[in-house]
Amino acid sequence: MTQEFESLSHTMASNAGRQALRVHVLPYPLEARPDEEVREIAREHYPQLLEVLGASG
Repeated sequence: MTQEFESLSHTMASNAGRQALRVHVLPYPLEARPDEEVREIAREHYPQLLEVLGASG
């Protein structure tokens, strides 16, 4: 998710009894950024996203 929805996602997770839900937050906004900048953000965040998903080695 992006920074814009971080607070909302924590509230929703808490309301669903998932206070410890792990999330990964991306910068906001993404849609207004040039494609190459979005790709660079994706490359930078990919390892942390895998960790949040439990898929890192």
